[in-house]
Amino acid sequence: MTTITEVASKANVSKATVSRVISGATFVKDETKQRVLKAIKALDYTPNQAARSLASKKSYTVGLVLLNLDSEYYAPVASSIEAVLRQEDLHVIIASGQGTEKGEREAVEFLIRRQVDALVLITSYLSPDALALFNQRCPVFVLNQEYPGSQKKTVLFDNYLGGFMATEYLINKGHTQIGNITGPIQKPDANDRFNGYKDALKKHALQPCCYTEGDFTIQGGIEAMQHLITADNQPTALVCGNDFMAIGAIYTCNQQGISIPDDLAIVGFDDLDIAKYFTPALTTVKVPLFDMSAAIAKLLLQQVFFKNHSVNTLFKPEMVIRQSA
Repeated sequence: MTTITEVASKANVSKATVSRVISGATFVKDETKQRVLKAIKALDYTPNQAARSLASKKSYTVGLVLLNLDSEYYAPVASSIEAVLRQEDLHVIIASGQGTEKGEREAVEFLIRRQVDALVLITSYLSPDALALFNQRCPVFVLNQEYPGSQKKTVLFDNYLGGFMATEYLINKGHTQIGNITGPIQKPDANDRFNGYKDALKKHALQPCCYTEGDFTIQGGIEAMQHLITADNQPTALVCGNDFMAIGAIYTCNQQGISIPDDLAIVGFDDLDIAKYFTPALTTVKVPLFDMSAAIAKLLLQQVFFKNHSVNTLFKPEMVIRQSA
């Protein structure tokens, strides 16, 4: 089996230089780095992971905490992050928060005990202060949320603008009675989308027709729509806080003989894959989850492993027009 000494000899460098190249250090001259990499390839050298970790004081693993693992929403997130990190010979350990604050805390603690080099958190119940405390123990990178001291560790989406655009799209289609099914309003993304909805109406001198709070699930959309059907002031159009609730709302309307979009136009939020296959296909606000997830992984590589990546940290919404509105 090839040793690091043989690689160093073939590349005409020291063993320490070979170790620095293997660990991804940035202060090795490019010419020297290429010579070492060529020697590694020629000799088919495989670094000993334990020795590599001992030398660099890194585990070369990243912890990823998701709200839960049974939602279509998180598949592109995990896939994108894992793909970017694997290109740099890093591996991802995934834990679920199980949809509770206790579960999210336990997941983070578990990963810190596993000595991951950094954490990527896509959670709902951890407060900004809690995130800041975890960041003191392990670098914390967050998708679509900020916390004290999170500079250069967050990738954000303009949820307010998305809510505004969805509402103004319906206004421009001639609707004046526009309702809303929000996500859990204590969550920053849901609150921002709802504020965008209200401000778009205000811009056009309109009032919210009727609105109710959902929970970002299909069942939540079903129950919210059942409530709105009984409202005195019936909407002709509806903005939903995400695609799942929009699908639940459409299901309820179909059960009640309400035609979409003839009787009620509906706009979702996220542009999940299911949105284009549903009947009617869902008009929605696109959240580029795959690109945002790749960006948070590149930001982590930049900050923790000193890789040279150019990263977009603020993403804008776009309308995807289909048949539901």
